[in-house]
Amino acid sequence: MTQEQFMFIMAIDSFKRVNELTFPTWTEVLEVIRKLGYRKTMTSELNLGARVEDWTERPDAASGVSKVSDSEEDEEYPGD
Repeated sequence: MTQEQFMFIMAIDSFKRVNELTFPTWTEVLEVIRKLGYRKTMTSELNLGARVEDWTERPDAASGVSKVSDSEEDEEYPGD
């Protein structure tokens, strides 16, 4: 397992624990990814068809993710 994979797994595990979830939604997974610091800085390598508009953002762009719950403040959670 790479360092990146381990960090992702630990972040998802922390999110699930803090929010008392067994299965996070895809939207929640994306929130965790953005809180880890990932940003869309390159065009997509996937062909998603004409219905999906591609974009890029600056590497230092804000995550755009708000806190999930107030109780999260006391927990160790990535990005906060």
